[in-house]
Amino acid sequence: MTAKSTNTNRIVSIDVFRGLTILLMIFVNDVAGVLEIPLWLKHAAPGSPGMTLVDVVFPAFLFIVGLAIPFAIARREAQFPEKSVLLHIVIRTAGLLAIGLLMLNGPAVTSMNKAWWNVLMYTGAILFWSAPPRTKKYISLHRILKGLGFVLLLILLIIFRREAGDTTSWIRTGWWGILGEIGFAYLIASLLWLYLRKKPYLLFFAPVVLLLLYIADRSGQLDFLGKIKDIFYIGSHLGIHPLIAVCGLICGRWIFENQEPSKLMKHMGIFAVILTLSGYLLYGLYGIDKVAATPSWALYSSAICVLLFMLIYWIMDVKNKASAYGFFKPVAANPLLAYLLHVQFIYFFQIIGIAGFYGSEPGAGIIGILRAIVYTGFIYILTRLLSRAGIRLKL
Repeated sequence: MTAKSTNTNRIVSIDVFRGLTILLMIFVNDVAGVLEIPLWLKHAAPGSPGMTLVDVVFPAFLFIVGLAIPFAIARREAQFPEKSVLLHIVIRTAGLLAIGLLMLNGPAVTSMNKAWWNVLMYTGAILFWSAPPRTKKYISLHRILKGLGFVLLLILLIIFRREAGDTTSWIRTGWWGILGEIGFAYLIASLLWLYLRKKPYLLFFAPVVLLLLYIADRSGQLDFLGKIKDIFYIGSHLGIHPLIAVCGLICGRWIFENQEPSKLMKHMGIFAVILTLSGYLLYGLYGIDKVAATPSWALYSSAICVLLFMLIYWIMDVKNKASAYGFFKPVAANPLLAYLLHVQFIYFFQIIGIAGFYGSEPGAGIIGILRAIVYTGFIYILTRLLSRAGIRLKL
């Protein structure tokens, strides 16, 4: 049996994997502050010889970013043949970095009520990065709201102040936030595909180069870069995180080529074994550490993502058991909206006086886990309703 796909068609398993990852990300972010929960619901302690479910969620999103790139670029080229794909990649990356930077600095604002600043910031981001409506009837309204979003973000940036520190009381780069990290990985993986897709065998050298970049950073070989090294976190943001996205890109390339399922599964299975063995051989170098973004953590995580995607792909696209697609579609097609909403409501709950629901005073054990499940369901339903109303985010 052959999995049905073309170079520009959406692959059901990719959407399901993305939707599952987004829901898991919301859940683990919410449950993080709960006391007395199983260790597998927490990040593994630095230096510990292992990983947990939570340690794989962020890598799964990086992996899915790379996995979808061949199809996303093909659709872009088919819809807008006269426009530069490279410019689109740069603009999209800039959007992710901008939102990541705003999210990173939001908790430190002191120039106005923190909760209100963040609620307004997420509102402005949702308005400004909203996609045009599918019908021309609301185009004018969309432009007005988009403009209001831009003005709102500009005002919030102007008034932003934090407690004076060593360098500045205004916006700081820090680690660029989760979306910023995804932005760097997306940029590097997209550029690699754009310029190596006609010589795809060269993609297999990319993870090695990115790994060497991380080692060079950790060993001090890039210290001559000074502040540039500190601003961009070269080892992790430009090395290890893109490595995970490139692993997804390699698998995405095999699917994009419409390989026979048996051949595709063989390739991905061998790839997972190579990633696992590489992680094992490099373990003695830096160990497994998500915060430090060590090679073994990235390679093991990539192997897990490959195996998980193989399972989903076989069920959804090969066996045509795609009944779960309808459930995951709202968050799979609108992941940025779901992610921004889940953080925005943390601050909204503070405004209306129920901050304890989120985790200022986290529940213990099963109560806190149930709370996180309920909250994830709430964000899912809200995203589904807003998506049906035509609200979509597009960078």
